[in-house]
Amino acid sequence: MAQTIPIQAVPNQIVLCVLGGQNCQINIYLRKESIYVDLNSNGVDMYIGCLALNAVPLDACNSYDGFQGNLYFIDTQGFADPLYTGFNSRWVLVYLTADEVLETAFAAVGIPNILQLEAVLLVTSPSGGDFTVAHGISGIPTILEIIPTSPGAIWGQTFFADNTNLYLEASDAGITATIFIYRPPTQSEVTRIPPPVQPPATTLAASAPSAGVQFAVPHGLGYIPSLIEILPTNFGWIWESSSPDDTNLYFTATGAGVTAKITVFHMVNTAINISDSATILTVTSSDPGLLTVPHGLLAAPSRISIFMLSSGQIIAQTPAFDAINVYLDASDTGLTALISVYA
Repeated sequence: MAQTIPIQAVPNQIVLCVLGGQNCQINIYLRKESIYVDLNSNGVDMYIGCLALNAVPLDACNSYDGFQGNLYFIDTQGFADPLYTGFNSRWVLVYLTADEVLETAFAAVGIPNILQLEAVLLVTSPSGGDFTVAHGISGIPTILEIIPTSPGAIWGQTFFADNTNLYLEASDAGITATIFIYRPPTQSEVTRIPPPVQPPATTLAASAPSAGVQFAVPHGLGYIPSLIEILPTNFGWIWESSSPDDTNLYFTATGAGVTAKITVFHMVNTAINISDSATILTVTSSDPGLLTVPHGLLAAPSRISIFMLSSGQIIAQTPAFDAINVYLDASDTGLTALISVYA
């Protein structure tokens, strides 16, 4: 959580505080019409005469690596550089740890939060019920994408990940899935210019012509996509039954007319980074049937994805969202899912 440092609406001041366990003296002063900042940490000058700009790290060049984290002035009402008359009302001074820099500072200047595809696991359930899979990444995954590759279902337990494992549940033994594991990139992986974000290449509609028979969905890219998302749009199971090629995606379903919306991502040769969701909604069905959930965004989202935390199905209606709500359908009472809503 970003730490807000109380400052006064005066042109010159010295603030003493502890930031990330570091004893700090912050000198804030006006020169002509601009605000400048000096920072001393644990008796050592970190920087002197840094120009204060909106949402730009005061130590923008990371010139001294003895200070852990960074300081930012944030305009809470727009995108202007700080004026002392608005200190602690319009402009706030915040300290961010290294882990918080990406999430908060980039968002403040309109750069989307980033999730990096950290690992891809091929998972087979050893039995019906709970099972654990070591994920092998550093840190706790932010979100999972579970792409089924056989009939049946694998979903996340309520606490679906920690520093070591994924905690999953399956409808039966031998259920298979590809699991994409995402986490925010570390500070060392992102400089002031964040890595490119992978946008969806296209969105397709898949509808099974019959039960248990593989069918092809042309994607039109002319190359093998990097990954896909499956958003179920009616009840029944649809899964990726063969790997995609440069022409088609391949699926099989439990029944004729089972449908899904397929989001297809471009081919990439480096790390796959996707835009983090604008919000994640936790939804629990009180009854079988239709659900309307306000998403809280200022406009209609670009897409949603559903990560089940229980058995059964929560699916997307058609349309799945508008400028106010997300529209879902539940197969039973008491089903829970995380709905990632993308701006």
